[in-house]
Amino acid sequence: MDGFTYGRTKFSPTIIYALVCGFLTAISLWMSYHGIADWSFRMQKGFWNLMGFFSLLFTIGSVILWFLKKKIIREKQRVPGSLAWVNGSTIKGLREAHVTLGWLAVTFGLGHSAFYLVNLPSRMNNVFSGIVALAGMILVLLTGIMYKHKMISMKTCRMSHRVISCIFGLLILAHI
Repeated sequence: MDGFTYGRTKFSPTIIYALVCGFLTAISLWMSYHGIADWSFRMQKGFWNLMGFFSLLFTIGSVILWFLKKKIIREKQRVPGSLAWVNGSTIKGLREAHVTLGWLAVTFGLGHSAFYLVNLPSRMNNVFSGIVALAGMILVLLTGIMYKHKMISMKTCRMSHRVISCIFGLLILAHI
């Protein structure tokens, strides 16, 4: 793999995504602890709730792209010659968009979680369900990374990513 580049960089997209996600999470932790200058606590709470909402939207978008990719592949296999505009780069683009939206969901979700872990609210039910949902999100992320980099059996990894994603969806519904 020596000399192989991803676009203009030698780093894998996973490393770049993880670095950006980690950096933004560190900023979120700092902002959660120190507060945002001249913002009331109520205004800050609204901002971090909005981060959670955007995380939810990115998650839904990622799932929609996954279903769209599966639908296109099945339709193309069912009726050969249909969807002539679809080629390998279209499928790869949908997969990459799915991954990118997933990383955005994780980044915004970690920012949302950081605020509520630093500033514990009086109602702990949402905090507990949020911690469980955060653990589910991290498991989805880890299985996605293992799937992308073929760390374990592809079939096992793909199935575990799907199952954990479904459980994560239920955890998000319980958290909301």
